[in-house]
Amino acid sequence: MNETTDEQNSGDTAWTRRFFTNMAEKARNQLDSMYGWALHYYANTTGDGKALEYTTDEWYELIGRSDRMESLIEQHWAVMGETDAQHRVKLVVDEWGAWHSQDPSLPPGYLFGYPGTLRDALISGLTLDTFNRHADKVVMANVAQLVNTIHSLFLAYEDKCIVTPNFHVFEMYAAHQGGQSVRTLFSAPTLSYKRNPPNLPPGFAGQLSPQARARLAVDAQSSTATLWGLQGSASLNGKQLTLTVVNPYATEPRETEVVVRGGTIQSAQATILSSSDIHAHNSFENPRGLEPKEEKLPVTSSLFSYRFEPASVTRLQITLG
Repeated sequence: MNETTDEQNSGDTAWTRRFFTNMAEKARNQLDSMYGWALHYYANTTGDGKALEYTTDEWYELIGRSDRMESLIEQHWAVMGETDAQHRVKLVVDEWGAWHSQDPSLPPGYLFGYPGTLRDALISGLTLDTFNRHADKVVMANVAQLVNTIHSLFLAYEDKCIVTPNFHVFEMYAAHQGGQSVRTLFSAPTLSYKRNPPNLPPGFAGQLSPQARARLAVDAQSSTATLWGLQGSASLNGKQLTLTVVNPYATEPRETEVVVRGGTIQSAQATILSSSDIHAHNSFENPRGLEPKEEKLPVTSSLFSYRFEPASVTRLQITLG
């Protein structure tokens, strides 16, 4: 396997275009030796960078920024296809997520270690859903860090170890593994929120591509933004249909009609990660402060109503007849 990495965090499609053009010019079969083209994208943080402190608008801001992953995949895929029409080379998204400052409760050597909150969990859910919807394009996708740093799944210190909200989402979404991605359509009212452009370190903007600097300039002038009301993905493995859904509304549930085409439902159950506190998280003092709950659903047809809780990641596991 020969993987070539593009470490641009700015959506610099011009860089991708130059690379693929140069590769094709070297030899007609040069791209045959490439397995994947790596894309990195971090949504950064909000406010002063503290993982546990943010306003409701900042809750929406970071979730909205994370949703940019879909357009990045589509843009880079289109550019790759200009040279590689057969799409022999797939996308590898091997760094992504939020990136907050280190929690002061951890020693300095724990680089960017923090517990993460329900907001980070929703970012994990919507990003994994994006990868599922683009399973034909993304051949591999993973967070770069597992323990103690940047969107990690575990937090450890001396003899203590806890799971973060991200872990629960990854465990919930593991049900998609081995399945076939199937088409999903969502219809829900959008939400509006007050923009909070990211605070960038001195000199950081100078390292960005012209495309990225232009995007930052536009964002800085935008006072409001919108975000979808429900989004998710689905997969089918035998008679097991897995539907995962993110409701980004901080305070409002979404009563929704779920319709399964081409099959009847024998049984269904839900796993929900949510809280009335959008800052909910786990800690060494309270390791079970945020964890999923499960419920069985009384459905026996191809159509049923379901209430997606506010600020939630939900997995519906549906057994078909």
